[in-house]
Amino acid sequence: MKVYIEVVSKEIIKPSSPTPDHLRHYQFSFLDQLSPPVYNSLVLFYEFNGETQPRIPEISNHLKTSLSEVLTLFYPLAGRVKDNKFIDCNDEGIPYLEAQVKNCKLADILKNPIPEELNKFVPFELDDTANEYALGIQLNIFECGGFAIGQCVSHKLADGSSYFMFSKTIERKHIS
Repeated sequence: MKVYIEVVSKEIIKPSSPTPDHLRHYQFSFLDQLSPPVYNSLVLFYEFNGETQPRIPEISNHLKTSLSEVLTLFYPLAGRVKDNKFIDCNDEGIPYLEAQVKNCKLADILKNPIPEELNKFVPFELDDTANEYALGIQLNIFECGGFAIGQCVSHKLADGSSYFMFSKTIERKHIS
C-alpha cells in the first residue's frame, strides 16, 4: 500500500534552558569525522484502545514541551553540525513537523509494514548529507485517531543505546 503524507506544519523546538558556555562545543571523534553523515531513524506507533481519545493538539503540545525539556539533557542534539567536525551546541533547536496520513489506517501499517513507506514517517532523508541538523521529529496523525512519532538522529551523535535512551526519556516526559 502506498502511503500519502501531507506535512501541515513545521517549526523549530528549542531547549527549555540554555546550554552552559563550557559545553557549547561538542567535538566528533576521529572515527566519527571519517564516517559518512547518515541518519538512524525510529518510528514509534501509538493506537488508542480506550473509549476516550486525547485530542491531537494536546498530544502535539505535550510532545513539544517534552522535547524542549529533554533537549536540555541531550544538548548537542539541539545544535548544528559544523564542517563534519563538531557540533556547535548553540540551542538553535530541532525541526518538528506535523503531518496528516491521508489514505490508510494505523492498523494497515502495523499489519503490513513496507520499509520504503515507513521512511515517509520521518522528517528528512536518511542519507541527507547536507543537513546541518543532528535530530528531527515528525508527528504523523492518522485519520483513525492513532499517531506515529518519527525520529531521525545523526549517527555521529547517537548509537543505538543512546538513541533509545533519548526516545525513552521523551516518552516518559510525554506520558507523565
